[in-house]
Amino acid sequence: MAGRLVVHIGLGKTGTTTLQDALDASQEALATYGVEVAGGGHRAMRRAVYDLVGRRIGGGENTGVDGSFKPFMASIATSTAPVVVLSEEMLAGARPGQIKRLVGAVGGREVIVVVTVRDLASVLGSYWQQQIMMGRSQTLPDFLESVRDPGSGSASAGVGFWVRQDLGRVLAAWETQVPRNNVRIVTVPADRSESLEDRFASVLDVPPGVLRAPEQTNASVGVPEAELIRRLNLAVAGQLKENHRLQVMRALRSGLVGRGSRSIGVPDLPWIHEQTQARISLLTSRGYQVVGSLDDLTPRTLPALPEASESEVADAAIAALVALTDDHGRLWRRSRRRQQPGPSQGLGITSRGRAATFALKARALDRADRNRLVAWAARTYLKRTSGR
Repeated sequence: MAGRLVVHIGLGKTGTTTLQDALDASQEALATYGVEVAGGGHRAMRRAVYDLVGRRIGGGENTGVDGSFKPFMASIATSTAPVVVLSEEMLAGARPGQIKRLVGAVGGREVIVVVTVRDLASVLGSYWQQQIMMGRSQTLPDFLESVRDPGSGSASAGVGFWVRQDLGRVLAAWETQVPRNNVRIVTVPADRSESLEDRFASVLDVPPGVLRAPEQTNASVGVPEAELIRRLNLAVAGQLKENHRLQVMRALRSGLVGRGSRSIGVPDLPWIHEQTQARISLLTSRGYQVVGSLDDLTPRTLPALPEASESEVADAAIAALVALTDDHGRLWRRSRRRQQPGPSQGLGITSRGRAATFALKARALDRADRNRLVAWAARTYLKRTSGR
């Protein structure tokens, strides 16, 4: 009995990182229910899918990608686990030929395709933030106009969004190789009464509570933080390789997430409402098996697009500078350790003692403003040695 391969293809910005982190963190628990996480985790999944679709990171950070798809799929085909699960949102943009290659390499396993779907307004806000993190500089209103009508705004923004988020196109592409009754639509819960992990786990025939992601998975930045990064992108446009930009953004995020700023929200504009109804009609008319409720796809009612004040952006800039300073310090210390020569032969005790004494004095003076006793000692030393 070949078993099943559950392929979660996205859509992007629908809790995919949460599910991938949950799969990575819950492998031991899942194994007790006969579920194997393909490749041992999402890192291997992403490398294999990158190889399949031809994705590469600019700047050369592609170790392990080239040629990784074939052995990755071979490990799935030869696995003895009843269920193997693969999750990578880039598969939502896979072409029919690439899908055929994947499905043809599963070794006779039944393929179940899982599509996670979220209300469109939330997806738009989250997608815009991701684009900002990836170096884009469009304002949120301009981005929304590009998505509403790709012919009237940025073609790359509008077309790029719908290539990844056109639900009908994505489903049609996968149904060239997988029968419709093997497709599962999992809606992202509109409230916290149920978890996305539990809904996804039900497709794996795993009980609630087994699949859990660590806290703070893929935390988002708020309105002023996104505006700060957008302006930074304008200032450094074209100056960073992709791998360098990713490193800088990782450092920035560490200082900008979790600051309690207003979240990025998109109101249920008329065209978003129309697109939402079209999605619901598509899923209803085609009779897909839905885990959750299609009511979850109705956007929340928000008053207007959020804007950041200059003072909020300035505060975010300070937090970003602190994060970059900390990151630079870590990198500098790591570089210094690699370059530091070994102990000098014949280094005398007296020399080391002088160095230790100097360092001790410097540290004490640095702490003088934070410790009353140290401040008193510093002033006493100055008075004794100079008469001041």
